[in-house]
Amino acid sequence: MLADNHDEIVNDWKANAQKNDDRNYMFLRSLKVRTSSKKVDRVTSGLNEQVFQIVDCTRCSNCCRTLQPEFTDADIARIANYLGVTRDQLIAEYLDWDEDNSQYRTKSAPCPLLAEDGKCSVYSVRPKTCEEFPHFQKPDLVFNTMTRANHALVCPAAFAIVEEMRERLR
Repeated sequence: MLADNHDEIVNDWKANAQKNDDRNYMFLRSLKVRTSSKKVDRVTSGLNEQVFQIVDCTRCSNCCRTLQPEFTDADIARIANYLGVTRDQLIAEYLDWDEDNSQYRTKSAPCPLLAEDGKCSVYSVRPKTCEEFPHFQKPDLVFNTMTRANHALVCPAAFAIVEEMRERLR
């Protein structure tokens, strides 16, 4: 049963995410062979919406403290404009080129755009990948099970979604 308040979800995640990592991965992986992809996506999309009515990302920001998100050219242009700097200045100060993915990503974790109060300094224009994180609303979840299981280690909302999926997709 989905917890009904932010702190319950965060506390459950802190207490259980790591110890349930293998179980979550195996569950998500099993969905490929026992449940239709469309059904998984339908259930997951609804859960994503429910969970994010409870979880306030700006109160958690664990993803900002632990991950190095990718930035598209559109993200870079939008954020540079918002900050009043040039594209090259934004890149020089905050980003490195990721050869493996052929995109820019933050130079470090925590994200250099995370303010001292734990909130994103560019939240209203944040990168698309940050806006969509933990990506449970995207189609074809069953083909990205390792990634989603890893997100459950980083994000209390992702963990809550996986735990509730287990109940609904038995």
